[in-house]
Amino acid sequence: MTDSSARAKVLVVGMDGLRHDRLIRSHATAPVLHGLMATGAHGTSMLPYGRAEDGPSAGTAYTDSGPGWSSVLTGVWPDRHGVTGNDFLGADYTRYPDFLSRAATARPGLRTAAVVSWPELLDRGVLGPAIGRRVRYDGESDGYETTDHLVADTAAHWLTEDDPDVVFVYFGATDEAGHATGPLSPAYDRALLAQDAHLGRLLEAIDARRAHEHWTVLVTTDHGHLDTGGHGGDSRAEREVFVILSEPGMPGGTRLDTPRLIDIAPTVLDRLGIPVDPAWGLRGRALPRPTPPTSEWS
Repeated sequence: MTDSSARAKVLVVGMDGLRHDRLIRSHATAPVLHGLMATGAHGTSMLPYGRAEDGPSAGTAYTDSGPGWSSVLTGVWPDRHGVTGNDFLGADYTRYPDFLSRAATARPGLRTAAVVSWPELLDRGVLGPAIGRRVRYDGESDGYETTDHLVADTAAHWLTEDDPDVVFVYFGATDEAGHATGPLSPAYDRALLAQDAHLGRLLEAIDARRAHEHWTVLVTTDHGHLDTGGHGGDSRAEREVFVILSEPGMPGGTRLDTPRLIDIAPTVLDRLGIPVDPAWGLRGRALPRPTPPTSEWS
């Protein structure tokens, strides 16, 4: 049973370049993520790479991080946010800002925060200045193993010492390992296990918080990887993405029906109780809320 008076809060965790089949193959490489899937909901979908049902130009982007995280954060495909590669040329974050900025603008009292190890997400404006706290570490120069740990430290501090309402966290070590040695390698498994442990720290911090908070946790990725490492094309290994959703009242092991990256933003706004203005032009849909059990006496 959930408390209808609880304060709604959201944590979104991005794990770059995490292939779904590598995630689900072994509980040992990701016990925290497997626990979330077992007690919550999850599903997969394919990035739109030329599919007519997603619009005439929704799939013209590469399966790269720039388009992927732009779609996650804005709730629209590249035909609207304009990002088709990691050069970020054509980005329109003024018209299609990230969900933290939308939340902060719609409800100025909300405490919004984002911390990332891929600096481009701040440097290129994907995460806008309306966000209350923005912290970037430079995994490109300092290494993602090191900077992901700093990301986890920062987010855990916020969740322990402060009172954030919506937090976005980005980890990049799986993508770095995928490029270096491929997603079938022991190094990729080690990167996944480390990110999984970082996530575990954040969930423990949430569990230790005071009562009367209703936390929704979402975990997703931006693209996959070829067996040999690398991405950008239209193969299934590169296009398949996943969404994990955990919140109070969610029946364990629920399967989400083709959750898309563009569904993350409207789901966050929905859980925060912020109505989506049709003028925003969002293309995603809020993922279903848990259905309360029906009493046989009702």
